[in-house]
Amino acid sequence: MENNSLHPPEKHDFNSCDRYVIVNGKRFHYIWLRDNCLSPKCYHRTSFQKMHDISELKTQPKPLKIELKDEKLIIDWDEDIPHQSIFPISWLMSHANDGKQETKPTREKILWDRTWLDAHQPEFVDAQSGDSKTWRNQLLSLGFTVIKNLPYQELDNFVSSLGPVYYLAKYGRYSKVKAIPNAQDLSLSAEGNELSPHTDITYMHTPPLVQLLYCAENLATGGESVVVDGFRVAKDFQQHHPEYFDILTKVPVKFEQFYQEWEYYVSRTTPIIELDRDSLVNAVYFSHKNFSSQLPFDHIEKFYEAYHAFFDYLKNPAYQYWFRMETGDCWLVENFRVLHGRKKFDPSSGVRHLKVAYMDWQYFAGREDFHRLKNLYELI
Repeated sequence: MENNSLHPPEKHDFNSCDRYVIVNGKRFHYIWLRDNCLSPKCYHRTSFQKMHDISELKTQPKPLKIELKDEKLIIDWDEDIPHQSIFPISWLMSHANDGKQETKPTREKILWDRTWLDAHQPEFVDAQSGDSKTWRNQLLSLGFTVIKNLPYQELDNFVSSLGPVYYLAKYGRYSKVKAIPNAQDLSLSAEGNELSPHTDITYMHTPPLVQLLYCAENLATGGESVVVDGFRVAKDFQQHHPEYFDILTKVPVKFEQFYQEWEYYVSRTTPIIELDRDSLVNAVYFSHKNFSSQLPFDHIEKFYEAYHAFFDYLKNPAYQYWFRMETGDCWLVENFRVLHGRKKFDPSSGVRHLKVAYMDWQYFAGREDFHRLKNLYELI
């Protein structure tokens, strides 16, 4: 073959079977290949969506001929109307169902504690002169970042650039975090209460969220902010307390919020630690101020042993990173991974005013994935 002089045979190989073809050790079912045909008759060139309806085939797809040529797998199908499918090898490898999928995007998550962050100080970039790639990478890898000196008049445009805003109750586009009498949330309490590490909106069924906290003004004494990597805590907790970890991944508990002024009661029941289908930690939902477990009587003591132990980990200084928010700081948090909180502050010492917004994490991650994956679509 002509391309053998450029590409040695051992680089790519294939072997056809009755129901599938093997390319570079990866198996591809004929039914899957026919359903994912990239020809102009089957695959729309600008929307990247399927046009061919696989259910219209009356029999299982079978190839008449298969060949590997010019970095492509070419299949002529045994159909009444002749049809050919051409698959770039790199595209096939990125969509393989066997083993590790080679070129799918992987976001490196750095599971950090205080020691790690002390040795690898995060770079809080300046909104006017810093590189946006830096803070985006920090949010993806560390689960939080701070952007400095973002002018208040630019906040709306910045928030809109991340994705649609998730409106919470009757707060509107932003929740205002400022000490007020008769507050509906401890974060607004006139006493400036300490807030232990928590994730927000645990009491509602929301998509995974990016939380934005913008410091409009901070003249108060105290009120330093803290972040805790819930995934790192969960990893260590599982290693040292596997029985307790198992309880927190399997026992559903209730988080609730009673909005007296707006006449809303909302609640959500979920395990504190959520696992994915590979039994890896997928999310951490923890908010002691909203926690209202309703457990069978005989399970309460064992559950609280696990809950108390996990809470101790979250409050352990070894996992906590503290900083003070200054006017113009914009703090972004991966709300289903990183917990946040603050020290008690003195409202009489000066104003402490934050504006808080929530955006769907999928939009933020989706933009990153677009740039990671666009080369695969350019191959087609």
